[in-house]
Amino acid sequence: MANVDRPHGFVPYSALMRCRPYASDGAEIQYINDVMSAAADGNVNVAAAGDNVILGSNLAYHAASAATATSADPVLISDHPDQLYEAQDDGTQAAAQLELFQGFNHLATTGSTVTFISKHELDISDGGTSTGGFVGLGFVPRMDNDGTAANADWVLQLNVGEGLLTLAAGV
Repeated sequence: MANVDRPHGFVPYSALMRCRPYASDGAEIQYINDVMSAAADGNVNVAAAGDNVILGSNLAYHAASAATATSADPVLISDHPDQLYEAQDDGTQAAAQLELFQGFNHLATTGSTVTFISKHELDISDGGTSTGGFVGLGFVPRMDNDGTAANADWVLQLNVGEGLLTLAAGV
């Protein structure tokens, strides 16, 4: 059975364990379920593929503005290190059971301007070769989700060994 190609970002899976407000510089649009990372200036930004200081997933839409960082309109992020996420793989290849427990990066793409939902996806092509921000734990158990086909929905966890706990060189 073929999976529907319907990217929806990185959605907290099962129970939401925690969310916290963070300041953002407001320079970019932040879609619901975008992967978010810590920036060098103390703000948060939409994470680029390969970022390894991933905080979690954005829980609300924020339009871009010229405003400077402020706590008056914080970005809410599901940031618990044990939070599980559901995300679709990018469909560049069929998923395989042997890719479970591998590190993956995400693909950072622009979200929908109609629904304001993220279109970030799991980069399935770098499984096992990446120390990316997420670890694949399994496939979402749903009748319409074939874990052996392209565009499968995965259950993922932050790869905290590659993120918040990674020390800069020379430290």
